[in-house]
Amino acid sequence: MTPRRPVPRAARKPPLLLAAFTRNYRLFGILLTGVVGVLVLAAQNSSESQPAVSPPPTRFSMEQPVAAATATPPLTMPTAAPEATTPTTSTTPSAEAIASAAAAQPAEESPITPTPSGSKHYIALIIDDIGYSGPLGERAIALPGAVTYAVLPHTPFGTELAELAHSHSKEVMLHAPMSNLAHQPLGPGALTDALNQEDFIATLKGNIDAVPHLQGINNHMGSELTGMQTQMQWVMEVLKERGLYFVDSFTTAQSVAGDAARQQAIPTTTRNVFLDNETTAEDIDREFQRLLQTAREKGSAVGIGHPYEETLDYLEKALPALAQENIELISVSAMIRLQQGEAAP
Repeated sequence: MTPRRPVPRAARKPPLLLAAFTRNYRLFGILLTGVVGVLVLAAQNSSESQPAVSPPPTRFSMEQPVAAATATPPLTMPTAAPEATTPTTSTTPSAEAIASAAAAQPAEESPITPTPSGSKHYIALIIDDIGYSGPLGERAIALPGAVTYAVLPHTPFGTELAELAHSHSKEVMLHAPMSNLAHQPLGPGALTDALNQEDFIATLKGNIDAVPHLQGINNHMGSELTGMQTQMQWVMEVLKERGLYFVDSFTTAQSVAGDAARQQAIPTTTRNVFLDNETTAEDIDREFQRLLQTAREKGSAVGIGHPYEETLDYLEKALPALAQENIELISVSAMIRLQQGEAAP
């Protein structure tokens, strides 16, 4: 009897899903990638729908700009002062604008012109930047005594306020805009080294013609231009032709303006103290007392302020008290004559 051969077991078939995956693994890969992408997109949309959390508010320091309000001149000698910016609206420059310009200016010593010794001492006080604010300009002109007013050319109220000052027997001068090292805007009538001689002189003469009754000029800013010999010679040629004096506001220790004036026999003097680089009552009082002390030591002194409310508040009270200090307030032209050796007013 022939032995039976064993029948081989049928090979076990793989599970249906595995078999399908084996045959179509590429298709499954594509489907899996699509599912993952949908899940990721859904997660992103969910996170974007959450409300954003605002960061905490920033706290700003109340500190003054570096070097804008810290450079106080020493008692014994006046300093080159920061330049006031030109106002761009119908108000005078703000304290912040002054502080911004101050940071770029050096604090240097300025010369003091001696006057004949005597029992009485004299100060001249110039109020700069007249012309942009009618009410503050009128209030400045109402200050008691022989205050001198420096009017910016081609300003909304400049001509009117110059006429008003003259009608009150107050002295008027041109506050001539001159280029500065801080590149602060100058406003109309700017004198810069970009002008050739013809245009420079025409601009200066136009500024002079825009301010009635003026007897002299001083520089508005000018820390760049007053250091330029050629341009200062042009200025003095015009002043000599017009019979005007020059006051160096002394915004840079490199100023040659005074020397240029003396070379052409132009009556001249130099600012000793700025009253309101800082506009608190304490700061204005400190600088005003320094002006008086300079006058006591040297016989005379020239101060410059601005038509700020704080400055006017202070001067309205301080000027009437000068007689008690044996100090007389005189006009700039009288101060120049006094410093040139003429008899006291």
